[in-house]
Amino acid sequence: MTPRERFLSALGLGDVDQIPVFYQHLGGASWVLSASGTTMREGFRDEKAFARICRSAYDTFRFDNVMAGWGDLLVEAHAHGTEWKFPERDFYPRVARFAVTEPSDVERLRAVDPLEDEHWSVQLRATALLRQHPGNEAAVVGGIISPFFLTAQLRGFENLLMDAFNDEGLVTSMLEVSLESTRMYADRAAEAGADAVFIDDSTATGQLMSPEMAERYDIASLRPLLSRIGENGLGTIVHNDAMMPYLELQASASPRCLHFCVDYVDLPATMDLLGGRMCIMPGIDHQQLLFRRTPDEVEKAVRSVIDRYGDRPGIIMAPGCEMPFKTPMENIVRLREACHRNR
Repeated sequence: MTPRERFLSALGLGDVDQIPVFYQHLGGASWVLSASGTTMREGFRDEKAFARICRSAYDTFRFDNVMAGWGDLLVEAHAHGTEWKFPERDFYPRVARFAVTEPSDVERLRAVDPLEDEHWSVQLRATALLRQHPGNEAAVVGGIISPFFLTAQLRGFENLLMDAFNDEGLVTSMLEVSLESTRMYADRAAEAGADAVFIDDSTATGQLMSPEMAERYDIASLRPLLSRIGENGLGTIVHNDAMMPYLELQASASPRCLHFCVDYVDLPATMDLLGGRMCIMPGIDHQQLLFRRTPDEVEKAVRSVIDRYGDRPGIIMAPGCEMPFKTPMENIVRLREACHRNR
């Protein structure tokens, strides 16, 4: 099987010749940027530079997909008016000012067609380039944040949670804009030739809110987005790397796949709940294990997860989230090799 065939078959609970492994955002970027001869800032501005970075990640690590999305969590919010600033070193931007600092700012919010934004459009134009090459060899996965996560990046988490208690209409108005924009992204990603879309919904967690609030705001806006992506024929991968993740609530929104950190869940119970019902993407620890431990320890962790899952269909292995910038090459390669050795 080609990496793309393997990845999409696992996503659809089909048979695979070996366990596929998922590459997220710009993990291990020290190696990726060096190999590509491209800076991150160039990638934010130019689709050819961004596609070159994505291809470099695939050529360097040989995971089963390329990912046309940044891990900065701000591109979508910046398109809606959140201001950012780049650090002196070549790294992701940070928030300089949220788009909504006063309730009256909501009146100025408008949905955004990603192709009409200077930076958001880069990822979509790069998706089309990646569809051409590596083309059918590797799965092309787009990336966005969920409508609720986008709303938080427009307002700030603390203010948004306070709004949920004090002014429900304000939250609803912002969510409507976020949902409309992400739905347009779903259409554009399909037009660009993506195979699937990765949605970061790490806001669905007991660390931030109750299950009832998560259902009311987060899942209620996630559900129609997933439906729109599915209607366009793309797979959906919902990511939640938070502690205390509401995976069952997210599963109720019917994504094709759920991606989570194995250290933050009851893994046997999660596998029993979701295994065979949808594809699961267990992520091994990226902050300590992949970043600071040995290749043998990485392989041991991968084997443990695969052994627990058994012979049920629909598993893709992954890091728990985007790997740190200077994750050792040998650990990243061992993750892939361990997956391919454990069929």
